[in-house]
Amino acid sequence: MAVKGITITVLLDNEVFLPGLMADWGLSLYLEVREGPRVLMDTGGSFTKLIRNAEALGVDLTTLDAIFISHWHGDHCGALPELLSFLGRPIEVLVPRRPGWTMAKRLARAGAKLVEAPRPLEFSPGLRSTGDMGGEHSLVIDVGGLGLLILTGCSHPGPKAVVQRAVEILGRPAYGLMGGLHISSYHEGLELGAFLTRAGVQFLCPCHCTGSMAKRGLQEAFGGQLIRCGVGKRILLDR
Repeated sequence: MAVKGITITVLLDNEVFLPGLMADWGLSLYLEVREGPRVLMDTGGSFTKLIRNAEALGVDLTTLDAIFISHWHGDHCGALPELLSFLGRPIEVLVPRRPGWTMAKRLARAGAKLVEAPRPLEFSPGLRSTGDMGGEHSLVIDVGGLGLLILTGCSHPGPKAVVQRAVEILGRPAYGLMGGLHISSYHEGLELGAFLTRAGVQFLCPCHCTGSMAKRGLQEAFGGQLIRCGVGKRILLDR
């Protein structure tokens, strides 16, 4: 089953898109699925910045239906215990595997209901985990007639491998890729941009751990629409 539409709001990123908001090394994306759940993908490392940006952007985190943690690095999950305490209620947290003992204990106290995804898992109609790819998983959204939207945390397994896994799981074309790409050089940007173009990807939004030189390479080689990320950026996809 595909979703009818989705709005993505960037709550934390290394750069600011709208003035007056707070940047931080990390990533947090707020997803509103039309006639579906509200999901936070990653929390960044600073709860203070997360909540202040959310409030400034009119995002009410108390209405979250689920939280998706791409991997257990502090710049992606550091604010999770405080966020759970702030919510004050049990909530499902999708993870690739269990965290270390200290984090697991903090999350249990805060009311997290960890849902592990060692293999591809549909946790809501149209929303899937790629499954654990070496300690990290990515979020794949089937947006009707458009194709697959793939959201990555840091792409540690490699963005090519993530895209290939998503397409393999669903047998649908990749429409968009957004998130940290974990590349820094101009050559890496050229190579990835060419691959995504061949794969038929139509829009790309590099965030977080994507270096400036890599972005230049992507801009030169990618044949689709390259979208600038940053705190406050909103993307609407409608099938």
